[in-house]
Amino acid sequence: MAGSGKAHLRPAGQTLLRAEDLTVEFPVGTTGQVVHAVSGISIDLVEGETLGLVGESGCGKSTTGKAMMQVPRPTAGSVSLDGAELTTLDDETLRRTRPVLQMIFQDPISALNPRRTVRDIIGEPLMIWWEEEEGRPPTSIWFEWFGRLFQWVAGSITRPLRYVAPLAAVALALWIISEAAEERRFESQLAWLDVPARIIGFPVLAVVLAIVAVLLVLGLVWLALAIVVPFGVVSKVLGRVPAAVGLAGAGSALAIAVFMVWRTWNSLGGYPALAVRGLLIAVAVAVGVWFVASLLDPSRAGASGIAGALVGVAALELFYIAGLDGIPKLLVLLAAVALNVGLYRVVSRQLRARREELRARAEPRVREMLEVVGINPDNALDRKPYEFSGGQAQRLSIARALIMNPKVIICDEPVSALDVSVQAQILNLLEDMKARYGLTLVFIAHDLAVVKNVSDRVAVMYLGKICEVANPDALYAGPAHPYSELLLSAIPHPDPLLDARVSQVAADLPSPIAPPSGCRFRTRCPKAEDRCATDEPEIQRIGDDHYVACHFPNLEPVDEPVAVSRGAGA
Repeated sequence: MAGSGKAHLRPAGQTLLRAEDLTVEFPVGTTGQVVHAVSGISIDLVEGETLGLVGESGCGKSTTGKAMMQVPRPTAGSVSLDGAELTTLDDETLRRTRPVLQMIFQDPISALNPRRTVRDIIGEPLMIWWEEEEGRPPTSIWFEWFGRLFQWVAGSITRPLRYVAPLAAVALALWIISEAAEERRFESQLAWLDVPARIIGFPVLAVVLAIVAVLLVLGLVWLALAIVVPFGVVSKVLGRVPAAVGLAGAGSALAIAVFMVWRTWNSLGGYPALAVRGLLIAVAVAVGVWFVASLLDPSRAGASGIAGALVGVAALELFYIAGLDGIPKLLVLLAAVALNVGLYRVVSRQLRARREELRARAEPRVREMLEVVGINPDNALDRKPYEFSGGQAQRLSIARALIMNPKVIICDEPVSALDVSVQAQILNLLEDMKARYGLTLVFIAHDLAVVKNVSDRVAVMYLGKICEVANPDALYAGPAHPYSELLLSAIPHPDPLLDARVSQVAADLPSPIAPPSGCRFRTRCPKAEDRCATDEPEIQRIGDDHYVACHFPNLEPVDEPVAVSRGAGA
């Protein structure tokens, strides 16, 4: 529609994927303006159908496809998949729904991780899904929610520090050297390091200790984040943990929390004490509630209990490193380093073993998908994406999308960057996959000649709106919207003796920040009149499965180009 309306939609009970009044807007910095990328469009697909979504670059095709995937979620409107409204689903439910709705991205090389092998890229969706089904403790959902909140808060706080931290680190190092070398203020506090200071010199030792302390704190923070933020790491390492072991871990976490409250009760004074006590009491209460819930239902603990105990150990390390002096501090530092290195090695070893187990389990399915898309798995499994050509990389993207047995695949210009012969191979492959697996496709492209060969229905977009919807034959025989006629006139004709059809339109595209009123195509349309500036056209039916949003549609078939001999003017 360079307009609005839903006359082209089929009954809701007949459609598999349906988007109504879909709107996507992006803010322009802090100006208060927005980019109207998609403005209230409505499209649908029945099972087994291929919908071609076509238009110029910047018309909103790719944004429409991503909005149907909910990446990002649309600003307004609804998207339903097999009766489920995707826009209202919470993140966890949406994540479990996504395997049936996959996407092939526009640039295959950029869409594939260059540091990973084909074996891992294609098999990873299966491995993640198996981990979800077999090793994910119920309480990990709570911790993942906490992790997302923590990441958001930490990101908001640390974002400004990226500009200040390097300068602050240099200033701190210079200050330590100055104080240590000139005023020697720290010498009495570090008397327990007198012997190493005599060997390498006190200033050097002070700088080394400062660096080691910073690295140790960062290591402990990394350990806590590695356990708490992506909390499923413990599930990946340990799988299903016996309830008794999980309860023991939860009890240990509670004991550590209570101990921390007791140890710090009288150690601080003034306002800092209130803040520290309040935080520790809140943590102890939360862990206590979790422990009681685990007693009532032991399945709530599992790997979560072990993870909680490890976080408590990390907190104890930080507490004692900060609160001790002299030889005890040195011993605690050494013990903490040894403990963290040991934990790291155990975790990395178990993760590696778990990944190898899942990789071996997924390999038959990965091989099958590679063979389906025409790539020899014996030569491809251990190679990386940049070792393949563009067409081969696109085949890998198709294999990755197919491995979860989806119902719908959104193809975002899958052949736009490929040469003609490779385009034909990919198009034929998609048709074969559609027939073999019963797929429903959204095929996004800017080339009507390509779309015609693969689509059962075509929707033409312009500046965030739908102009025309029709089956490919009807659209080619008689484009009713002036913009569709413009796109068809741009298709190269194989006969050099034919004059190209040239539409008289303005060259400048309007800005999506301030789109034209009424019909958005009116500023380039040779048929535009005053009505087009005030009234937005509604989509209307003009033929069998042929709909157009135009006040003055072309209802006559377009004449074929006239053959002209090269020597006619001689």
